[in-house]
Amino acid sequence: MGIVIDILLGISIFNMIYVLVIMTKTNIKFRERMALGGKKFIIITDICYAFTVLFLIGIFAALLFNITGLFEINLVSAITILVASITIWFLLLIRGLQNKGIDVMFNRGNAMRDTRNRLMVSVSHEIRTPMNSIIGLSEVILRRDDIPDDVREDIDNISVASGLLLGVVNNLIDFTKVETDQIEIIESEYNTRGFIDEIIHRAGNMLKGSQVEFLTDIDASLPIRLIGDEVRLVQAIANIISNASKYTHVGVITFRILCAKERGTAKLTFVIEDTGIGMNKVTREKFMGYSNDEFVRDPLSGELKGQSSLGGSGAEDENKSIGLGLIITRAIIGKMGGRIYFNSEEGSGTSVTIEVDQKIAVDTPIGDFSLLHKDTKKHYMFTAPMARVLVVDDNVVNLFVSKELFLNYEIDVTTAGSGAECLALVNNNYYDIIFMDYVMPEMDGHETLVKLRQRENEFARKIPVVALTAMVTSGGSKMYIDEGFQGYLSKPINVHDLEEQLLRLLPDKYIVRKNVPEEVDEEPIEDKLWYKRISNILTDVDIKQGLMYSNNDYSSYLNLLRVIYNDSYTQIAKLNRFKEKIDLSDFRVTIHALKSVTASVGAVELSEKCRNLEMHAKDGDANYIKDNLDDFINKFDEFLRKIDTLLVRENEMMVRGFNKPKVSLPEEEIISIVDELILSLEEFNADDAEACLKKLSNANLDYDRTKAVDTASEMLALFKYDEVKTLIENAFMVR
Repeated sequence: MGIVIDILLGISIFNMIYVLVIMTKTNIKFRERMALGGKKFIIITDICYAFTVLFLIGIFAALLFNITGLFEINLVSAITILVASITIWFLLLIRGLQNKGIDVMFNRGNAMRDTRNRLMVSVSHEIRTPMNSIIGLSEVILRRDDIPDDVREDIDNISVASGLLLGVVNNLIDFTKVETDQIEIIESEYNTRGFIDEIIHRAGNMLKGSQVEFLTDIDASLPIRLIGDEVRLVQAIANIISNASKYTHVGVITFRILCAKERGTAKLTFVIEDTGIGMNKVTREKFMGYSNDEFVRDPLSGELKGQSSLGGSGAEDENKSIGLGLIITRAIIGKMGGRIYFNSEEGSGTSVTIEVDQKIAVDTPIGDFSLLHKDTKKHYMFTAPMARVLVVDDNVVNLFVSKELFLNYEIDVTTAGSGAECLALVNNNYYDIIFMDYVMPEMDGHETLVKLRQRENEFARKIPVVALTAMVTSGGSKMYIDEGFQGYLSKPINVHDLEEQLLRLLPDKYIVRKNVPEEVDEEPIEDKLWYKRISNILTDVDIKQGLMYSNNDYSSYLNLLRVIYNDSYTQIAKLNRFKEKIDLSDFRVTIHALKSVTASVGAVELSEKCRNLEMHAKDGDANYIKDNLDDFINKFDEFLRKIDTLLVRENEMMVRGFNKPKVSLPEEEIISIVDELILSLEEFNADDAEACLKKLSNANLDYDRTKAVDTASEMLALFKYDEVKTLIENAFMVR
């Protein structure tokens, strides 16, 4: 008997020590894992452990004072509690193993999901590149006159199918965000006219070549500027219009905007109606049963029921699946706190209504808007010949674009290449507005503004300054206003936004209104010969977007390409230096400038690559930049070669003597001319330097050296001796 008691006592002591360890743990997660049933049973388990300790103390007390009755009572109690404790401990062990298994499965599931999403993004990117090539090549072939009609039809079908597939690929990216609840709504101030123009432009592309008319009906009271996520709202509405276009073969699609204002908020109602095939009763029932969300109204009863995919269909389309774009649409509208309703009858078309609230930034009404969308050539409804503006930007291409835009309003424009130059100009000149690039090397836009406001000159302290930025962020407008700017414009500059800033900041007496009727361009831009010539060469460029920033003017667009080409060697040289040593701050400024430059001519893919590199530079990810910089430089150089080809074809090539017979010179003679050129530059002898450059331009040089000589000639005209010297030394490998 004594041996049994000793064994039980030993086990009890071990259990007591274990219990004390458990009870002294303050980590709640640890105690949850040790308690049967999770946190709800922590108290019960702790009480059980506490009684075990008390009974063990009783046993020791009985032994110590030789109290037989007390010993027996506590021994029985301790054994009972001990059995209960061991049972609980065993159950806890099983529960712990189960939790561990669940954690492993959960982590494995998350890892698989993350891997799948990364794979989907990667694969989508890899698919987009060849798809863009297929679409571009299809367009090139379709513009030829020597292909048979049956081949033309096949190529056209390939182009359409490729476009649809590209849309699906893009939707897959957003679908992964919907699935993981990562759809973000980034609010910023936007121009409602530009918002409507973008929707009309997208609808025009969708309905190109169809027998469907696209009409707009815009509430004249719609505020000219709102605050919300313009990009996501356009995406949602475009998805609905896309769906309507698929099921409307002949007829009309109407886009309406209704606006009600309440306490600084615009309650917007977007209605997209089509005269397509509609839905039959069976399809509607399947449609309504898809989800239990609250956003959709039953077309018959008017009661709110399950959210629809809005994938309208008639009897012939009963088996069509839910479109990815429409799943994304409802996620976007849901994130915005909005609602979607639909009405549909077979043979009568479908009506989709979206309701969202947007904050009002500027309550000026938009006024009348054309009921029927037509391709119009941009014209300017006012000039301001008395106005003087200063544009500050470290990138020569951006300065060129800005100057061209302001000249359309007959405004006197001065340009500055840095914050320091801006401050120097303001000391001796008067300007009505300063348009300041926000991201510049050495002295950025904000620092320049602060120094400007610290000047003793009262004019410098009060002149309106508008920030120019290629990086629009959530709440961007408020950020710039808080920093002291009077407004901001995103780059590339949107004409509507520019006009708004000019009308807001210039004195009324400067504005000269022009009563010019809307000029309609009867010939579609795609049918113009010069457009076809550009498209055949710049196959990876969204030429329409680029032309939009050049007022749909061919000469302006060509001039912009020429400026980019002339500045290209400087940019390539900068990028190559980063391969040797990366200064993330300097790199970010350089790639930021290239982002807006490439976007201004419609090189969307290049601009997106710039954006990715800029974001990684901002995050301090030097390894990503090292791994991807070569690829970007190659893509950029390929783009420049296409510009080169275009300029030659258009007889606008800036390389002096390009069309003259080239002279083949020995390498020793070329280096001798280069040495003479460098000496002339060091002595600031422009005439001798120009003569040397002329000799080099007549020589048969390779592509890179030819580019360098061309750029050097342009820079010499601006007396940039040091820059010319560095450029030539790098190109000809001399020091």
